[in-house]
Order: sequence, then structure tokens, then C-alpha cells
Amino acid sequence: MSKIKQVFEYAIDRLLPVGVVVRNLPYVMIFKTTHWCWYNCPHCCESAGKNRPAEFIPVDVIKYYTDAATSDPKFTKEMVLTGGEIMASYKFDMKNYVPELANYITERGIRLDIKTNGAWIRNKDLRTKIVPDLININERNSGQRRLPYQLSLSLDKYHPNALENTYEIICELARRNKNKPTILVHISGFTGQDKIYKELLAKLSENRNIKIEDAYITAKSGNAIPLHVINRCVALRPSFGAVLFAGGRAQNLPEATPAANPTFEILNQDAEVLMAFDAAGNVTLGENSGRKITVPWRDKDGNPRDLPAIRRDLVQRARYEQLRHNMINLKKIFVK
Repeated sequence: MSKIKQVFEYAIDRLLPVGVVVRNLPYVMIFKTTHWCWYNCPHCCESAGKNRPAEFIPVDVIKYYTDAATSDPKFTKEMVLTGGEIMASYKFDMKNYVPELANYITERGIRLDIKTNGAWIRNKDLRTKIVPDLININERNSGQRRLPYQLSLSLDKYHPNALENTYEIICELARRNKNKPTILVHISGFTGQDKIYKELLAKLSENRNIKIEDAYITAKSGNAIPLHVINRCVALRPSFGAVLFAGGRAQNLPEATPAANPTFEILNQDAEVLMAFDAAGNVTLGENSGRKITVPWRDKDGNPRDLPAIRRDLVQRARYEQLRHNMINLKKIFVK
């Protein structure tokens, strides 16, 4: 970089410091593999559903960005595969989509989280394909790390049949994963809804084929995380937190509350940031709240752009959002 450009960048960083934050903040990579989903949940920030195209981010694209990120010191080596509904890949005859990606990612020492709403458990044909694949992914990669990946299930009031779906998936995993490496299942929901998790445990305890034991794992922070271990082969990790209803269909909910601060200000409070690739060809920085900081991951020919170029564009876009916000505030001061 030339001396003049260095001086210019320094000046811009002083005027619009969010650029420094975006450039230096460690990031988690998320792949919203599709916008298709069996459900049309009212709290979906992606407005996913059966009316959306059954299109998926290609396997080669996700592998390309996985390889690019592993050489970037700012990458946290944490990755999420989600949707829409990622397991819809089985419905559309892409039976190797999830196993191929999950094995590729975990084999590179990346901590993987696969998020699903579990609607597929009600389809016998899909269930008999997906559950064995989830177990095989875990068993294949357990040599590298105990609990090589996490399966995330949503247990909240907006998901149809959430309790029943989650119960059936856990029972199926416990039955098929006997005497195999423990598989980690993250059960998530909204603040104040831990009652549903207690109902889940009660329902499991009534099953004579289920035995529940308490255990703990250590988080990156060093804190102990409580678990409920089912038949010594499925570990449940519950967590409940607040969610901002500010995007997609969620903004129409009665309890919808827009973000108190612009996304670029929220970034200042975070230890790391989410960098989310979606099936429509966008990369979005941060959570689904407020005006999004978004740039394309495809070039004009439809090919994946270089990761460093995307990162630079996200810096520029974040600066633009901060400048826009500053100008609006100035207008409010001078125009009464």
C-alpha cells in the first residue's frame, strides 16, 4: 500500500471508526444454504418457506470459502450450516449435500453447528436417511475432537410441533447412536421459554427406554455448561436468549422491536461478528437487525468472489452506513 493511501485510510478510520472494527473483529462464517423451508414461521427473519426457490448454495462454493477462511487469522474456526431448512436438500434429491459439507468442514478442524427445525422427522423416508447421516458424521470425525459438531434444534413457541419434533429426533438419535460417540444437540429458544425445555425433559423421562444423566462441558470462556445426557450417547445443551424481531416476516409480529442501535454500533459491543452467506448471493455482517451491512458474494458472471475482496467491501459498506447515520443525525440537529 502506498504512503498516500495509508494516510487516506488512516484519516477515514479516524472519521468512520467502524471500518477498524469490521477489519479487526474475529468472524464466524454462516451459510444460509437455502431459503426453502417446510414452515412459514412468523418469526423468520429470512422469510423462508415453501414459496421460496428450492435453490442451494453450491457445495463447491461453500468449500471454496471454507478453504479461504482457514488461512485467515481473523476466522474463529467456527461455522454454521443453516437455512431456510438445510435438510430440505434430502427432499430435493441432494442426499450427499449435508454429509459432504459437514465432513469437509469438520475434517479441517472447524467447529460446526448444523441448524434445523426438525420438520423432516415426520417423514419416515427422510428420517431414515437423515438420522443415520447425522450419526455417521459425528462418528467419522470423533477421532479429531470429542463432540466434533453440534446439531441445533429450535424449541420455541413459533415453530409448529417444536416440542414433538425435538422429542422424536432425540429418541431416534438415542436409539440409533447406542454404543457410539456422544452426539451434541443444542436446544435453543427465547428468553422465558425454558418451560418448554422442562416439558421436553419430562416427556423424555416418561419413556422407559430413556435414561437422563447430568453432565458438564467446558466452554471456550472456561465456564462449565450443563448438559443432560440421554442414554450416554446424546448430550442436550439448552440455551435461551432474547431475539430482535427486526427483519423478514418477523417485523410484523406484535412483539417486534427494531434494533435500538444501527448494526455498525452493535458491532462495537461484540467480541466476534457473524458473516452470513445466503442462497440469494449476499453476504451480511452481524445479526438480522436494523439496516443490513450487505455485499454480494457472486461476481457479475455468477462466480464466487475472493474472500479478501468481500471483507474489504464489508468495511466500505459499514463506513457508508456510519456516514449515512451521522448525516441523518446532523440533519435532525439543524432541521427542526
